[in-house]
Amino acid sequence: MSKITIEGKQLFFQRLGQGVPLIMIHGSLCRHRLWDLQQSLTKRAQLVLLDLPGHGDSEPLDGSISVSRFSRIIAKLMHRLKLRSVVPVGHSLGGAIAIQLALDYPQLLSGLVLIGTGAKLGVLPAILEGLRTQYKAGIELTIGQLGFAPHADPKLVEWSKAECLYCDPSIGYADFVACNEFDVRNRIHEIKVPTLVLFGEEDQLTPIKWAHFLADKIPKAKLTIIQQAGHMVMLEQPENVNAAISSFLKDLSENTHQY
Repeated sequence: MSKITIEGKQLFFQRLGQGVPLIMIHGSLCRHRLWDLQQSLTKRAQLVLLDLPGHGDSEPLDGSISVSRFSRIIAKLMHRLKLRSVVPVGHSLGGAIAIQLALDYPQLLSGLVLIGTGAKLGVLPAILEGLRTQYKAGIELTIGQLGFAPHADPKLVEWSKAECLYCDPSIGYADFVACNEFDVRNRIHEIKVPTLVLFGEEDQLTPIKWAHFLADKIPKAKLTIIQQAGHMVMLEQPENVNAAISSFLKDLSENTHQY
């Protein structure tokens, strides 16, 4: 991992592969390792893996966090790394950040991949209360009970819970507060870049209706529903997720070359 200072705080990131840059934006409670099973995408693209501020090895920001603030930090990272025609790939909270990037910095993007996310991210009160008062129990509810499809590999579920426990409780709770405050439903039609919306069919944290809302409101959106997967679809069905993203990038490249 490399480090870079943005707004006075160290941000850790890693670059793998060559080609169109994909900014891989993890969700709440996570870090860059969420994308361990997506590294085959380096055959077609450059992966820019990062730990959001306060996550993994990145320093926390001063004051409260928000989707807009995270978006601004990543835009500054793209500028510092001289990245152009970027495709943000965001999961859950990371998907909200990717949406905000597309709204606020459209000139930097050539496409968008949204996984298990929505234009609004309301959070169950039981999740917020659990993470605030009994963090480990909150992780069990959020990831252990609701994060995966019922038939998911128990070892994968345990690994994911352990990854989330790596996150400081104050940061984990703040993540979900930021999610709960996010709502750009009245602006989602402004996104003009080609967009892939990816959802697990059995997602219990982000209802499928949110996927259809994104696909209906974003003019150049394509919706892909992956069976036998829940919210953590990139872990549960990595081959299908990677194939869908690769196909999207292929179409994006071909369409770009037509002009």
